[in-house]
Amino acid sequence: MTDAAIALILAGLSAYLLFGGADFGAGLWHLVSRRRADKDVIEHAMGPLWEANHVWLIFVMVMTWTAFPPIFADVMSAHWVPLSLAALGIVARGSTFVFSKADPDQRWYPWLFGVSSVLTPYCLGSVAAVVATGGSSWLSPTGLYGGVLTTALCAYLAAVYLIWDARRLGDNDASLRFRGYALLSGAAVGLFALPGAAALGVRSPMIWLSALAGAVSLVLLLRRAYLSVRVTGGLAVVTVLWGAAEMSGLDLDGAAAQDAVLRAVFIALGVGALILVPSMTWLYVLFQRQPRSP
Repeated sequence: MTDAAIALILAGLSAYLLFGGADFGAGLWHLVSRRRADKDVIEHAMGPLWEANHVWLIFVMVMTWTAFPPIFADVMSAHWVPLSLAALGIVARGSTFVFSKADPDQRWYPWLFGVSSVLTPYCLGSVAAVVATGGSSWLSPTGLYGGVLTTALCAYLAAVYLIWDARRLGDNDASLRFRGYALLSGAAVGLFALPGAAALGVRSPMIWLSALAGAVSLVLLLRRAYLSVRVTGGLAVVTVLWGAAEMSGLDLDGAAAQDAVLRAVFIALGVGALILVPSMTWLYVLFQRQPRSP
């Protein structure tokens, strides 16, 4: 049962990185972009899904504190500062995104939205890197590296997704700009990730799979295979997470809850999945059909 709990937590983290991470990255491009057309594509692409993506983070937190309570307690107590900043970033990001629609003349709303979109993945990535390597502080070089890498991965993933979103909305110029963002950020992430992995002593095969998927993604971008690159781009990003999880030295077996507790958790998850999975699937289907607002 312990292995099943670990697999579910890793699946939840992967979903949050692929979907929620892309939303954070979209916020970064929203911050740096100076074209209204690009911002419109980003805001429409986030659509009704941007807050729904946090369900994966909630799922991971509930699974961790019920299945591995000592580990949850240790991580939360040791890293409460960056995790609190990440939570603050989520709240500020959501509220300012809404407020900017109600009061578009307030220029600091979009700015705070963008800054929060950078703050949250940075803090989460720094904690993840420290936990994976057995470090002690999110302010250490390892924490700094993990934070910057996670933020860059989110930016790259968002740019890859936004290419097709812009094309779907009929804005070919914005699509080409996001293609350029994806090429530049993808190359930068690769040049940043591989030396860092070598410096940290990462030997996981997942890192090499990530590098291969990233290289294939750049080729697909050059060939303008915009749907296929969504798959390889997502694989390049999520395998970094899998590699970090593989090198973690946490005593998961010793920290696992009793089988009776895990059994109850799995039953509750099964019942909840009957509601959550169809609902999220239908939300994505509806979003793809949603026309752009005039």
